Amino acid sequence: MLHFNKLLNNLIYTQKESLLRKIILAPLCLLSFFYGWANSLRVYLYARRVFSTRSLACKVVSVGNITLGGTGKTPFVILIAEMLRAKDFRVAILSRGYKGSFPEPFRLVSDGEHTFMEASQAGDEPYLLAEKLRGIPVIVGQNRWQSGQYVIEHFQSEILILDDGFQHLPLKRDLNLLLIDSSSPFGNGYLFPRGILRESLSQLRRADAIILTKAGQYDNIKILKQYLTKVSEEIPIFQVEYAPGEVRMLGKETSFPPENLNGKKVLAFSGIANPISFQQTLLHLNSKIAEFAIFPDHHQYRPKEWEKLSQKARELGVEALVTTEKDLVRCQGMEQGIIPLWGVSIQHVFLGNDLPRFKEFLFSRVGLARGTDF
Repeated sequence: MLHFNKLLNNLIYTQKESLLRKIILAPLCLLSFFYGWANSLRVYLYARRVFSTRSLACKVVSVGNITLGGTGKTPFVILIAEMLRAKDFRVAILSRGYKGSFPEPFRLVSDGEHTFMEASQAGDEPYLLAEKLRGIPVIVGQNRWQSGQYVIEHFQSEILILDDGFQHLPLKRDLNLLLIDSSSPFGNGYLFPRGILRESLSQLRRADAIILTKAGQYDNIKILKQYLTKVSEEIPIFQVEYAPGEVRMLGKETSFPPENLNGKKVLAFSGIANPISFQQTLLHLNSKIAEFAIFPDHHQYRPKEWEKLSQKARELGVEALVTTEKDLVRCQGMEQGIIPLWGVSIQHVFLGNDLPRFKEFLFSRVGLARGTDF
């Protein structure tokens, strides 16, 4: 399984390919063509109002991407939610609850004070948002309009943030924020399932602003910005960098700073869209990675897998097992042995003067009426 996941990541992220490889993968190109055609037709029908869109009686901010994960949506949702709450806006988060399990059309994950669902029910991302954003309700459901109506009625929400909302066309929004991973903006350039693109690059024009994540690590930023400017000169572009945040231990409320990972021998594992990014974070912290195990995105860890990881950790003589904050959520209920399990959180830091620029842009679009001290 681990070797398959490494192969899959290599398949969808590699940009330079041999002729033989292209021939072998030709059937996937055909599937990508039909996927792209169907998606373009869907966007066209919404644009022509053949498919209807609905509005909510509040401001709606969408945070999404054009690729299959790995852009840092969850920490960015946390960032802007805290920005808006700091200005005394009543904010709520609407998520679709990817890989969650609930029979109702929507369910309340958190009322801002108490969490009512487990990660296996709500999905790892909504659960993490609920745990991190105290004072902000989080709700999951496929029908965002319906769940939006609920939080407006019960919490008098003024601003709703759509987590992973770029492709959710049935709901109108006031601001469309698109995140792009600077390390691999569009993967191999192919649409799903041949690549990581969820839509054709022409749909970048739907964005009101583009946020380039991991922008401080790569040299292609200038070229990428030039390309995006050609797509639309009017779309503002902001740059953020990943920064490791607090590190938490499984089953413990306490945390410690990421600098404590310096020099530690660890067994690392992750089940996220772009595991290489997590590996690089650990390397930047000067962790000594004895082994790095890759699982599928949003993977639900089973007891047998946990036993194998723990056994491998003992064999390697590591000081800790280390994973992402999202993966730590999915490891709840696992019995922690002698070797501890740590989860590293990630946060976004704006580069240069982009923080005041972004705040001014965001507050102007949501109609700031509570002061102008950015």
